Amino acid sequence: MAQAVEIPVSDTHTVQQSSEYALSTKDFFPEKTPTESNYIEAESPADAVAKMDKMDELRKAGFNVGAMAKVNYGPCKIVAAGFHTRKSGNYSTGGFKSTTYCTTKVTSIKHSSQARFKRLAWWIKGGPDISQPAQKIKGDKYNGTYYPVVFTQTNHALSCKSAKKTTWSGRTLGSIVYKGKTYYADAYAPVQKGVPCRL
Repeated sequence: MAQAVEIPVSDTHTVQQSSEYALSTKDFFPEKTPTESNYIEAESPADAVAKMDKMDELRKAGFNVGAMAKVNYGPCKIVAAGFHTRKSGNYSTGGFKSTTYCTTKVTSIKHSSQARFKRLAWWIKGGPDISQPAQKIKGDKYNGTYYPVVFTQTNHALSCKSAKKTTWSGRTLGSIVYKGKTYYADAYAPVQKGVPCRL
C-alpha cells in the first residue's frame, strides 16, 4: 500500500496524496479513472480520502456513484486536462491544468497537482506537488453551460530535460470552502502519450 503525505489544499485543511516515487497503474489510478468529479463535503482530510476511495470502488464495480455514495455535494466540480508542453515555457516545460467550475460563489478554492510519467510498468512521480489558491475568479462556459465561478490552476510547470516522447498523466486534489464547510474533489489527467518532455 502506498504511503501518503499531507498536501495543503485549503487554508486550514490538508488532504493526502501519494508520496511514493513509483506506483503501478493499479495503485495510481482507480480502474474507471474520473477526469471530472464533483466536490463532496468531508469532516477532515482523512474523511475526504476515505469517501473518494469508496466512490472509486463503486465506479469500479459499475454502480451509479451518485445514487450509492452517501455524500453531500458542493456547488462545484473539478475537471483535469491532459499533460502538455507549455507555450509559456517555450515548450521546454510541461504541465497540466485542472479547472474548478462552480454554480455559485464560494469562499475559497485551492488545487494541488501531482504529475506522473510512465516508465515500463510504473508511474514515476514527476517533480513536486504544486499548489495554487484561486486569486482571480471569473465566469466562463464549459460544455455549453455557463458557470459564474471558474478557477484554473495555471502554475503547474515542470522543466523538461529533453524532448524525448513520454507518456504522462497526473492527479489534482481540490478543496473549496462554501458556507463555512469544506468540500474536496480529485480528478485524473487523461493519459497523454508521446508528449515531447522527459525529466
